[in-house]
Amino acid sequence: MRIVLFHPRGYDNSEGKPSISTLAANLPPIGLASIASLLRNSGHTVKIFDAALYYRVHNTAWVQKILDFTPDFVGFSAITSSFLDAYNICHSVKEARDTVQIIFGGVHVSWGKEKILTRFPAIDFVIAGEGEFAFLDLVNNKDQKKITGLYYREGTTVKHGPLQEKKDLCSMDDLPFPAYDLVNGFPKKYAMPLFSYPRHPGASVISSRGCVYHCSFCDRSVFHDSFRWNSPEYTFELVKWLKTDFGVKHVMFYDDLFTLNQDRVAKLCKLFRESELGLSFNCIVRVGHISNELIRELQTSGCWMVNVGIESGDQDILDSFKEGLTLDAIREDVERLHNAGIWVKGLFMMGFPTEMENSIQKTIDFACSLPLKDANVTAFTPFPGAPVAESIQDSGAFDSNWTNWRNMDCVNFVFVPKEIGSKAILEKYYKEFIRRFYNRPSMKKVYRKMLFQSTHSYWRLIKHASTFWRYAKNIKNK
Repeated sequence: MRIVLFHPRGYDNSEGKPSISTLAANLPPIGLASIASLLRNSGHTVKIFDAALYYRVHNTAWVQKILDFTPDFVGFSAITSSFLDAYNICHSVKEARDTVQIIFGGVHVSWGKEKILTRFPAIDFVIAGEGEFAFLDLVNNKDQKKITGLYYREGTTVKHGPLQEKKDLCSMDDLPFPAYDLVNGFPKKYAMPLFSYPRHPGASVISSRGCVYHCSFCDRSVFHDSFRWNSPEYTFELVKWLKTDFGVKHVMFYDDLFTLNQDRVAKLCKLFRESELGLSFNCIVRVGHISNELIRELQTSGCWMVNVGIESGDQDILDSFKEGLTLDAIREDVERLHNAGIWVKGLFMMGFPTEMENSIQKTIDFACSLPLKDANVTAFTPFPGAPVAESIQDSGAFDSNWTNWRNMDCVNFVFVPKEIGSKAILEKYYKEFIRRFYNRPSMKKVYRKMLFQSTHSYWRLIKHASTFWRYAKNIKNK
């Protein structure tokens, strides 16, 4: 079979300009690359298109590129904000060639399932949950009613195969390495988040799936409450391959809970040290899973920066929305990482239900008091599959109509808590966070170090100076 796997853009490119978010970070579609690798190993011909990378290519051109490949199947992976963009393309493909079979997967349709097939008729199949083996079964013509996680039509009725349960999830070491080679432009056209890496090119790697926690704002429609990981040996060989075959110099582990299994991380770090690959890496760590021993392992094996999910500086907000997190524990872990010489980036969120203006001020004060080198602030977004979405209408103003999905990108404040009252207030505090955090006296030293330690980031800033200047000017305007 001939198969196209498509990663939609998810932002308006009607003016042929990039979004500030994609300029700040642009990562390859690893999920599609994983599916592509399994399909190719089974004898199918696969093409990956990543529209997010090419902001000057409009949807009509992508439709033609897909048709020119003469596919039997086209698979789309879409998050909530990019779903409508993906559907626009799939609808045009279906109109031009109705024999092409359209498959949608990803977190958004894993929530929507039959609702997606009912509302969007150009989609033939939805895969809810983990996608690799269900996709392979479908293109291999397995009986549809026996394919785990598959939703399909019989006439006007939507039906589905067995529901995907924890026992159906794959052993991660059984999967071949993602087909990075099928991702056009990898690795040099992709880039890690600004100032989060010392050398270019880099690559993002996912070496575990799932999460054992139950934060109310997290959509767990794909992996449910499972947590699985690649062995240290598998992960090391993958990273080694990225260096030797693609020239990758830095790796970002995009696992939600990279440090949960500390024995696995210790063994992986040992392999890095003994091999002398010369790679640096970043990872996401969770407060409460950062022992002194783990810090030493990371420090001595090339760890350059860690991301820490902090979310809020108000303990009441954390108690309501972030399971098992305290301000004291956050401060302790961030300071221990900082004292060990590892750069720490804090991840924050603004606009929680019940959040008040003084809560946001606490978050800004807390962020500025920590020895963080960088921060990422996102807008609280009640994704359809998240537990908090079930009662969100009782907590504030939120347009839950499907036409609003495009704005649910964690940048736009689509939800306004009753206690805040207006989107303008949230945007004001967002700007205040950015101004106060990056104007701290300690940041002057950071800027000077970054000039020599992350030179490629400065090159990116210069290349897109006009776009970044407009963004910075907007932040300065109160």
